[in-house]
Amino acid sequence: MLDIVMIGSSIFEFWGTPKWSSLAVSNNAIRSTASADWLQADLTKLPEARHIIVYCGSNDLVFGNDSLHIINNVQLLLKQLKTTFPATHIGYFSIIKCPQKQAANQLGVIDEINSRIKDFCGNQYRYFEFNDFITNDPKWFVDDGLHLTEQAYVMLDTKIAPILQQWRNDLANK
Repeated sequence: MLDIVMIGSSIFEFWGTPKWSSLAVSNNAIRSTASADWLQADLTKLPEARHIIVYCGSNDLVFGNDSLHIINNVQLLLKQLKTTFPATHIGYFSIIKCPQKQAANQLGVIDEINSRIKDFCGNQYRYFEFNDFITNDPKWFVDDGLHLTEQAYVMLDTKIAPILQQWRNDLANK
């Protein structure tokens, strides 16, 4: 059985297979997907794993969806994953604040969405704050101001691997 299955959009897809120490990972993310795409997907076809982590909501902003729509869809998706995989632990990675979103004056909306989803996650789902590492620093983004550089993924591997390892260990000890 896998340790982690990743679903979401291009931020996850372009990560490839993350180097998260000894964790066995399957990356099932698909670029250009929005939260509604994942709600309509046949999630039963995902590989069996102890954990599923989700990155979605950023493209919803690109496609013009408002914050309530995005929050509702993410909440429904997390609930759907938990219903479909009751023994699997579910985590959500916050929407990244990036130069593209800053130019579109969307950083406040991203803060609102992330805050509301974090509150929703509570103790039932794990919330991971991407922005603790990326900090909207242009050095981590390619020319489009949205997607991450190879160096950003290497940095994230280093920072996130111990957090995910601890999450796995904490849950294994319960």
